[in-house]
Amino acid sequence: MPERDIRKALKKRVEEYGGEVRAVAWLGRRNAPDVLCLFPGWCEHIFVETKAPGGRPTAAQFREHQRMRGAACHVNVISTFEQLDYWLPPLG
Repeated sequence: MPERDIRKALKKRVEEYGGEVRAVAWLGRRNAPDVLCLFPGWCEHIFVETKAPGGRPTAAQFREHQRMRGAACHVNVISTFEQLDYWLPPLG
């Protein structure tokens, strides 16, 4: 199963919660998360790095995620539907 299936499921789940998904392009910055999840009324918005099932961030991506977390950003890595369900449980 390709990464796009995880991303498609993420988008659908975020929209079920009334949120929106944005693909993120970083100018002059590599290895940053590729998705921003916006949730109206929530106190935070969350960056998500999607990976193919069983995939993990590269060492450079991990360092960038840690830098962002150090700046109080929320960064999640999702590579399975189970991880998606844990982070954002299905409604209903």
